Amino acid sequence: MSFLSRIFKPQVIKKVIMLRSFEAARYDKQHYAWFGDYGISAADTASQLPTVRARTREEAKNDAFVGHALQMYANNIVGHKGIGFRCDYDNGDKDASIAVQDAVEKAWKLWAETPEYCDAAGKKTLRRILVQAVKAWKREGEAIIRILPKANNPFGISLMPLRPDALAVQLVDVDKRIYNGVEVDEQGRPVRYHFYTTMTATGLFTGETEAVPAEYILHLFDEEYVGQTRGFPVFAGVLRTLKDLHEYTFAELTAARADAMKCGIFKREGGDPAAVGDTDEKGNMFQERDVGEALVLDEGWTYENPNPSRPNSGAGPFSKMLLREAASGLSLPYNTWANDLEGVSYSSIRAGTLEDRDTWMMMQEDVVEMILRPLFRRECGWLSCAVAEGKLDIDLLILEDVRTSDTWRPRRWKWVDPASDATAAEKAVEHGWTTDSDIADEQGSDYWENAKTKAEENAWKQAQGLTDEEQPEKENEP
Repeated sequence: MSFLSRIFKPQVIKKVIMLRSFEAARYDKQHYAWFGDYGISAADTASQLPTVRARTREEAKNDAFVGHALQMYANNIVGHKGIGFRCDYDNGDKDASIAVQDAVEKAWKLWAETPEYCDAAGKKTLRRILVQAVKAWKREGEAIIRILPKANNPFGISLMPLRPDALAVQLVDVDKRIYNGVEVDEQGRPVRYHFYTTMTATGLFTGETEAVPAEYILHLFDEEYVGQTRGFPVFAGVLRTLKDLHEYTFAELTAARADAMKCGIFKREGGDPAAVGDTDEKGNMFQERDVGEALVLDEGWTYENPNPSRPNSGAGPFSKMLLREAASGLSLPYNTWANDLEGVSYSSIRAGTLEDRDTWMMMQEDVVEMILRPLFRRECGWLSCAVAEGKLDIDLLILEDVRTSDTWRPRRWKWVDPASDATAAEKAVEHGWTTDSDIADEQGSDYWENAKTKAEENAWKQAQGLTDEEQPEKENEP
């Protein structure tokens, strides 16, 4: 017999144990159906991902808020100029290093901005491929791009975006370590991707599968759990809320339309039956009135107004509540996403904007780490193909150093308070807390490119005999 059992009765011991347990682990009348979850398994993914993905696509087509969310992701992660590239190769020889940097950057710019080189279908620049990938990442749960080396272009490489449905989600073979179409090794590293080879007219994929080595696949998704091989749409956690809101809005609109079409009622207590107006062929009485015309009734007749109760005054706050919940689940700024700046102060919007930008920068880094950096560095990637095709004349002895010299510059945003922020940045540089290069990077710019351009502008001004205060005329510009 234990010490506690000698002092307390058994039921008291049980109560003490329950009091020391986690509230979240307790079952009671209110939470008896709360069973919990054990993560994402291959079986869960095979059975649930197609449904979640199909429902998200449907909402993206028909719900304005979902469509706006996807556009916000593309705007803030990729931006209108795309994600910039800079080669930072440096071997100690300034002139030789700059020559390599300029050659690599110019070649990348030409390839990325030429659809015939960058896109296997010859339709999209790299920026547009990334925009499409980001929207697929959030809507489908993942973006998949296949690298095609030995492509028929001067660089010998193109990209082919693939629909995530093509990756065989139902293919699960534990003995071969194939989980939802992705084959991994003993450490969980992807080895091969198994794609369906046939797409039906309805957009479904079926038939035999083709195994593609993992080095040729760029796979962008959120790995929430260790061992997870496929991604779920970011809308999965809020999809029911958005669907309910969509249907609630439709119901309110339907009720408002029905309310607006209600007619008034004439009642008679004695008097002439025909005194109200005319009678149609069915014997129904009606009265024609012009706009602004007063109603005059004969003795014995009364008129009751329809008194519409719509639009519902509580619909707005209720919709806001649901949208705020959804915005939190999507990591979106509610006020921007819902186009609702009512009651927003400058200080609150500034604080919220700074936090939102941290979220955007994390997502930008995901795109860099899962798409752009592997695309540039892999043995089958852009740099190796450009050198192999002779588009880049780089000594093989320095190729590995160049391969790891890539720096990516995603879009950045203007300062919330330009005057105050610029002053703070100037003081930070003055005290050595940061550098001009860091400040330029925070603004989505390149300090060295700016310095070079500034020097060229100054040289041109001197050649034209202009001072800093004078503004050049457009017709005199070179």
